[in-house]
Amino acid sequence: PLETSTPVKFGEAPVAQTADTSKAAPAGAVIFDREGLMKRIMGDEALAGKLTNVFLADMPVQIEKLKAAIIAGDSLLAGQQAHRIKGAAANLGGMALQGVAFSMERAGKAGDLEALRTLLPDLQKRFVELKDALET
Repeated sequence: PLETSTPVKFGEAPVAQTADTSKAAPAGAVIFDREGLMKRIMGDEALAGKLTNVFLADMPVQIEKLKAAIIAGDSLLAGQQAHRIKGAAANLGGMALQGVAFSMERAGKAGDLEALRTLLPDLQKRFVELKDALET
């Protein structure tokens, strides 16, 4: 359920705050919850297309920022970046990506660089899966 919306800057995807984005998606989570997305945007197909395009253009940049923070050894920054990825994935309905990003957010807050390094390939894989689902 959509509760609030964050103002959008030019070139950024809208970020809606859902009731609870603090829980990781369970193992085997849905790659793309289209029904949930459409419900949040009241069935607006044109908006779904715009959100998808912005997400697909921006997410590789966000993942690179996360990767750079991990390489730099900045677990706090990596956790903050994972939080951004988690929110964007949740808004679009990328439940599996959201779950991995949440785990990375927690690892970043805990200063666990090893966990961040270990989870990065899974995050990248989940993004590719979501991208494939969105493009079909």
